[in-house]
Amino acid sequence: MTPAYLPDPTTVKEAHAKARAWASLFRLPLRQQNWRGMTGNYSGMGTGSSLDFQDHRAYAPGDDPRHINWQAYARTGNYSMKLFREEVRPVIDLVWDVSPSMWFNPDKATRAAELMAFTVEGALRAGTTPQVWLCQGSTLRPVPPEAAVAGLWPALVPAPDPADPGGLPLNRIPWRARSLRLIVSDLLFPGGPQGSTALLSGQQARGVLLVPFSPSEADPGWDGNIDFEDVESGQRHPRRVEASLLRRYTSAYARHFALWKEACQRHGIAMARVPSGVPFTQALQLEALPSGAVDPWT
Repeated sequence: MTPAYLPDPTTVKEAHAKARAWASLFRLPLRQQNWRGMTGNYSGMGTGSSLDFQDHRAYAPGDDPRHINWQAYARTGNYSMKLFREEVRPVIDLVWDVSPSMWFNPDKATRAAELMAFTVEGALRAGTTPQVWLCQGSTLRPVPPEAAVAGLWPALVPAPDPADPGGLPLNRIPWRARSLRLIVSDLLFPGGPQGSTALLSGQQARGVLLVPFSPSEADPGWDGNIDFEDVESGQRHPRRVEASLLRRYTSAYARHFALWKEACQRHGIAMARVPSGVPFTQALQLEALPSGAVDPWT
C-alpha cells in the first residue's frame, strides 16, 4: 500500500510525462568526467573509434588501415596510427529521499516528483540504465528500472517508522566506482553533511545534490499561537511563536544549508537548491545550471 503522504499518482505521471521535454533542454553533468563502461556516447578513459582525436602511435601488423595517419606518412615515410578517444556509457547511481518532509505541501511534492522524473529521464538520454535507491529514514530500498521509468516507484516506498532518527543511509549504498552519484533530497534531517559528502566523491566519482524546497519553509512568517506537527513522526507541538523564535529558526535553517554547501565545495560536489512554486525549467536556471548540477544541451 502506498503511504498516504506521497504525491498522488496523477502528479507522478504528469511529472514523468513532462520529464522527456525537460531532458531535451538540460542534461545530467556527464561530460565533466571520463567514464569506463559499455560503448556509448561519452568520453572514456581509453582509446576507441570516436571522432575525438586523442594521440598517435607506431603502426603494428594487424592494425586497421583506416586509422593510418597518411599525412604523417607523406612527411616522414613512416606509418603511424591515429588514436581516438573511446565512447562509453556512463554509470549513474540515483538516490531519492522519499521521507515525509519531501511532500509536506503540494508545491514541494510536485517539485520533488519532477526532479526524480527528470533525473531518471536524463540517465536514459545518456544511454544508460541508472541504479535507483529509495531512502526512507534509515531504510533503503532498490527500485527496478522499469518502475522508476514508469513512475511506479511510490508503491515501493516503505512506511515511515516514527522511531527512526532520519537521515540518508549513504554508507550502505553499494556505490559503483567512477559513477555519477546524484541525490534528490531536501536534506531536512538531523545532523549535517559529515561523512556524506566524502561518500559522494569517493572512488573517483562525481557527486550532485538536487535539493527541492518550498519558500514557505525557508521564510514561514509564523506569528502567535501555532500548533506544529512533525511531518516525520506525526507528533504535535503547540507553541507560541514570537519574533525571537522565528529569527532563531530562520538562522538555523540558513546555517544548515550553508554547512552543506561548504562541505560540497570542499569535496567538489555540485549542490543546487531547487525551489517550488515556479516553472521547472526556471527553477533549474537559478542554482542548478550555474553550479554545474545540470548542463544545458548545446
